[in-house]
Amino acid sequence: MTTTLGSRPSDTLDGTLGDAIDDRVADALEDYITEGRLDGRIRPRRSPGGLAALVAAGVAAVLLPWCLILAATLPSTYQADNWKLTWIGLDCGTALAAGLTAYLLHKRNRHAVLTAMAAGTLLIADAWFDVSTSAAGFDRTLSLTEALLLELPLAVCAFVVAARELRRQ
Repeated sequence: MTTTLGSRPSDTLDGTLGDAIDDRVADALEDYITEGRLDGRIRPRRSPGGLAALVAAGVAAVLLPWCLILAATLPSTYQADNWKLTWIGLDCGTALAAGLTAYLLHKRNRHAVLTAMAAGTLLIADAWFDVSTSAAGFDRTLSLTEALLLELPLAVCAFVVAARELRRQ
C-alpha cells in the first residue's frame, strides 16, 4: 500500500513507514489527552500578550517622541488655575487606592494586586510632582525629605504587597 502525500511521485511513502508515522502521531495525541494538555477543543494560536502587547508598544512608540516635543515646546513656568484641586485629587486617589488595597487584602480578594500597583504608582507620581514643582530652598528640601522617607518607601511596600499576592495565587 502506498500513501500519497502530494501530486509528485517522490511524495509517496510505502505503507509501512506511513503506518509507523500514524501510530506515533496517535501515541503522542493519546499522551497529550492523558496528561490533560489537550482537551479536544481547537483554539487559535496567540502570541503572549497579543493585542495588548501591540497596543503597549504603540503607546511607547508615540510617547517617546512626544516627550521630546514637550521638552522643546513647553514653557519653563506655568500658572495653574486648579492647583489645589490637582493636589487634593492626587492625594485622594492615593488614599482611595491604599484604602481599597487594605480592604481587599482583608477580604483575601485577588484584585488587591491591582489596587496595590495603583497605590504604588500614585505614590511615585506624588513624590515626583512634589519635588519637581517645589520652589528652591526649604520647600524643595521638605519635598525631597517627604519623598525619600515616606512616599517612595511606601510605593516599594505597595509593589512588594502586589508581588506577594501574585505569587500566592
